[in-house]
Amino acid sequence: MKNQLLLVDIKHVLSSKRVSYSLVIMVFFAVLMAIIAEFSPAGLKDALESSAGSAGLFEYLWFEDALKFLLLIVVSFGAFIISDMEDEGTIQLVLAQPESRNSFLFRRIIVSILTFTFVYSIGALLVGLIGGLVVGQLDLPLFLLHQLMIFPMCIFIIALTFFFSVPIQSSAPTVLSSFGLSLVMSFTYSFSLMGDATVPSPYNPMAFGYRVIMDQPLAEPLIVILIASTALFTAGILWFNKKDM
Repeated sequence: MKNQLLLVDIKHVLSSKRVSYSLVIMVFFAVLMAIIAEFSPAGLKDALESSAGSAGLFEYLWFEDALKFLLLIVVSFGAFIISDMEDEGTIQLVLAQPESRNSFLFRRIIVSILTFTFVYSIGALLVGLIGGLVVGQLDLPLFLLHQLMIFPMCIFIIALTFFFSVPIQSSAPTVLSSFGLSLVMSFTYSFSLMGDATVPSPYNPMAFGYRVIMDQPLAEPLIVILIASTALFTAGILWFNKKDM
């Protein structure tokens, strides 16, 4: 892997509209969740607080509701690995260079994860500051720690998006496919909690954020996420290496 190419890709992502859109979307939902947490009618606020438990209403709304829509941000970084070049029509030119396909993919995956981590960390800090400003009594260090703890789930979504991008190629259908499946998985565990279940299935990676803020066991679902992410990345890489581009 060439360090110069790695730096070029990082600079390309950080200077793209993907970054500004991600931060704007996070700030928008932070304001929305803060307003709901602070200014909801008394009856609704009491009902929401009873569900939030010790997590705090703003943080509960952020992890349980806002993250379902913010999945689109994670998916967009996963689409960078292959789909961006497919849309630009440059992937064949890049693969013609003296760099193996494995090296190309590893570089793009690393850039995707690193840039997402950087952008999402900045966004999480802005979200926490907005929540603390509007709602008050927000434990900012704990909120940021919880954001850090959900990164395995985000890497799973990036792996899922990469896997879809190999056969689909172009960005729009890849993003819609990965976002749609992630959203279905998110609502699946949410609906299960409306019944008798108090703990979501450890086999649903999208329930990881809920487990984090509700202080539920993380070991088993973390193993599931790591195995699933590794399998998706491996399958995608093998498929890409055999595919005629």
